[in-house]
Amino acid sequence: MGKLVIKFQGKLIGEVNLKLGDTKIGRKPGCDIVLNDAAVSGEHAIVKTVGLKSAIHDLGSTNGTFIENKRVKHHDLRHGEEIIIGAHLLIYRDDVNLETPALGKRPVAAATPPAESQEKTQVITAFAQLLAVEGKDKGKRMPLVKEEVTLENPGGKPARIFRTSEGYVLHAAVGPGEPRINDKPVPPGGQLLERGDFVEVAGTKFRFFK
Repeated sequence: MGKLVIKFQGKLIGEVNLKLGDTKIGRKPGCDIVLNDAAVSGEHAIVKTVGLKSAIHDLGSTNGTFIENKRVKHHDLRHGEEIIIGAHLLIYRDDVNLETPALGKRPVAAATPPAESQEKTQVITAFAQLLAVEGKDKGKRMPLVKEEVTLENPGGKPARIFRTSEGYVLHAAVGPGEPRINDKPVPPGGQLLERGDFVEVAGTKFRFFK
């Protein structure tokens, strides 16, 4: 099965393994791959994967979906092709194609993926997110696509999350009313976030996912 290598302004954001079925790409938090880019439509495009084959379909986006600088509505993806969506570059890689098949034999793609495989497929994202689980913004998702994300704290100092080579690091001041992690003060020097951590800022509690 293929994957997408995602770059923004020449910088690597991450790699996403494609799942069987549909992988939706867009600016809305509910998409499988969220691209925080004003040139990207809320639901911009979708990659449909059946067996070992993947194809990209534009969803009527405003600014279009491009393959090698050619605007497309539908395109069967091949290894190494570059998909341009807004300012993002998504490189399709099909590692299966890197293996040379035995003479006279070709990999066989299943016409319909098994239901069990679909049930085990999890939602995927190109980067980590915060999900508001308590407070006025409950249910809101915040993709952490920038190298620095600020969580405002009226009346106090904000929390800042930095995307580093080691992961996402939370920094905040210590004191009454200041941001907390897992109901504890943020340690001096910051704390590396782990999946499931809770970050509380200005009465809103977020859960960290990656």
